[in-house]
Amino acid sequence: MKQPNSSLRGFFMWFCAAIFYGFQFILRVSPSVMAQDLMSSLAIDACTLGTIASFFYWGYTIMQIPAGLLLDVIGPKKPLILACTLCFLGALLFAGGQHISLLSLGRFLIGVGSAFGFLTCIRIASTWFSADKLAIFVGFTLAIGTAGGTSGGLPLALLIQATDWQTTIYILAGISLVLAIIIWLMIADKAPSVESLKENAGTKPTLSLGHITNSILEIVRNPQTWFFGAYGFLMYIPLSGFADLWGVPYLMQAFNVDRAVAAGALSTFYVGVGIGGPLWSWILTFLKSYRRAMIVSAIVTFLFLTIVIYTPHLPFSAVYSLFFIAGAASSGQFLAFASVTDLNSRDRAATASGVHNMLCMFSGILMQPVIGAVLDLVWSGERIAGSPYYSLTDYHLALAIVPLSLILAGLCVLFIRETYPAPSVKNELLTQEG
Repeated sequence: MKQPNSSLRGFFMWFCAAIFYGFQFILRVSPSVMAQDLMSSLAIDACTLGTIASFFYWGYTIMQIPAGLLLDVIGPKKPLILACTLCFLGALLFAGGQHISLLSLGRFLIGVGSAFGFLTCIRIASTWFSADKLAIFVGFTLAIGTAGGTSGGLPLALLIQATDWQTTIYILAGISLVLAIIIWLMIADKAPSVESLKENAGTKPTLSLGHITNSILEIVRNPQTWFFGAYGFLMYIPLSGFADLWGVPYLMQAFNVDRAVAAGALSTFYVGVGIGGPLWSWILTFLKSYRRAMIVSAIVTFLFLTIVIYTPHLPFSAVYSLFFIAGAASSGQFLAFASVTDLNSRDRAATASGVHNMLCMFSGILMQPVIGAVLDLVWSGERIAGSPYYSLTDYHLALAIVPLSLILAGLCVLFIRETYPAPSVKNELLTQEG
C-alpha cells in the first residue's frame, strides 16, 4: 500500500524535474536573444554562430537513448543531478570562453545535460503515479517546457539589457547549481511502495550490447522509421532552425523593433506549441487519422510562418497572433511519436521514440549553421559596429528553408503508413465484430 504522502512527494519530485526541463529550454534558446551581441563580441559571422549554437543539439541528440537507459536502470536522482552539473559546467564554459572550441564545448555539455529533462519527468510520473495519470503529467511537462522557452525570450532579453550576455549566462549557470542541490534534497530513486517495486521489477531494460543492437537494427531496418524521421526532422526546423536562433534577429531587422520586443513576440510561438499539444489529441480523434492530422499540421504551419517571414509590412501586433497559431499548428508533429510507437513492439517502444527524437534533433544540428551559411553567402559585406549587417533580403533568402521544409514534410506523409487506431485497438474492434 502506498504511504499517505507518497502522491504528494511524487508530485514534488516530478515538479523539480519539470522545472529543470523548463530551465534547459532557457539555456537552449539563449543564443537567439543574444545573437547580435555574440557576433559583435566574438567577431564571428552568422555561419559560425549557427555552428556554435548547434552543438547543443549534438549533445542532446547523442544522449537520447543512453539517458533513457540510465534513468530506467539507476533511477532519476543521480542522472538529473549529473544533468544539472553538466549544464552548470557548460554555461561556465560558454560565458567565459573566448575561443570557438570552448563555446562549442559549452553548448555541447548543456545539450548532454538537457537530454535528461523530459525523460526524467516521464520516468518519475510513471513510477509514482498510476498509468491513467501519465498523460496528464506529460501535458503539464510540455506546458512547463513551453514556459521555459517563453522565459528565454522577453525576460532573458531584459536581463541582457540590464547586464550583458556573459553575466546573464553566469546567472543561468548559478541557477543550474541551485537546481542540482534542490534535486539532491527532493528526489528519491525508489518507488513509493513495495507493490510499485514489484510492478516495475520486470520493466528494466536489458543492457547487453547484443540486445540493444538488435533492437536498434530492427527499428532502423523498417522503412517507416525513416519516413517518420524525415517528417519529424522537417517539421522541427521552424522550431530549431528559426525560433531557437534566427527568429529574433529576423524580427529586429524586418519590423525595426528592439531585441526585447522581438523576443516577446517570438515567445508566443512557444506558447502556441505548449497549448497546441493537447489540442492535437482532440483533432486526431476528430480526423481519425494520423496522416491527415500530420498533413494539416504541416500546411497550417507553412501558411502562417510564410506570412510572418515574407510580409514584413504587417502591423507588428499581428505577428503575435500569427506566431501563436503557427506554434499551435506545428505541435501536431508530436503525433508522430505516438504513431511511431504503434509501429513497433511494446518492448522497444522507448527505443523507437528515442531514435525518432534523435532524427528530429538533427534538424538543429544541420539547419542552424546552414541558415547562417546562406546568410553569409548572400551578405553584401556591410558591417555595423564590427558586426555583420544582414539585410531583409538576406533573411528572406536564408529563411526560405523554413517554408520549403514544411512543404517537404507534407509530402513525406504520403509515404507514411496509417496507424490510427493503434493496432491493439484494431484487434479489439475486429474481435468485437467477429
